[in-house]
This record gives sequence, C-alpha cells and structure tokens, in this order.
Amino acid sequence: MTEAPAPKAVSKIDERRKLELQNTLNRISVIAGIFDTRMGTVNCKPFHTIREMMDIYIAAAIRALSEGRDYIDTGVVLKDEERASLETLILKIFGDPGAKKDTPAQKS
Repeated sequence: MTEAPAPKAVSKIDERRKLELQNTLNRISVIAGIFDTRMGTVNCKPFHTIREMMDIYIAAAIRALSEGRDYIDTGVVLKDEERASLETLILKIFGDPGAKKDTPAQKS
C-alpha cells in the first residue's frame, strides 16, 4: 500500500490559521451529515455517491491538518486507494463516457 508523495515542503501553519481550518472542517462535517440525512428520501443512487466523495475529501483534509498543512491553500494529498475509489465513484455518478451506448436506429 503506497501513499502519494506529500506536496513540496510547505511552512507549518500558525495556530490561528490551524484553528480557522479546524473550524472549517467542523462546518464541512456538519454539512456532510445534513446532506446524508436529507438525501435519505432521494431515490437516486448516483447522487448518494457524492456523500462518499465528501468522506474522502474530509479524511484527506484531516490528515493534512494533522500534518500541519493548509488543506485549503495547498490542497489535499490522496492515498492511492482513495484516488482509485474516487475514480470508481465518478463512474458511478456520471457513467463511463467511453462506453458505447445503444442508439435508436436513424430513420431514413
């Protein structure tokens, strides 16, 4: 199991910014929870998959913050398995654009 390399050395964030980022993560987590609750009545499996994508981002943001990186300014680093999961989730949501679809026969 390999992990994607961390971004180039970034100066550690100060305590004030760290608190701001933690508060943002808390709000993001609450929104994800509300999304989870509200989508329960939506009968659309691809839409439900968006919640799984949120979890991957939140986990990566938590890791970044615990390592002293600003996940908003520098982005997040995904583990290989997270990246693979995202690719699968994107296909679940949007389908495979490369797949041939049956088209109705054109009328002459």
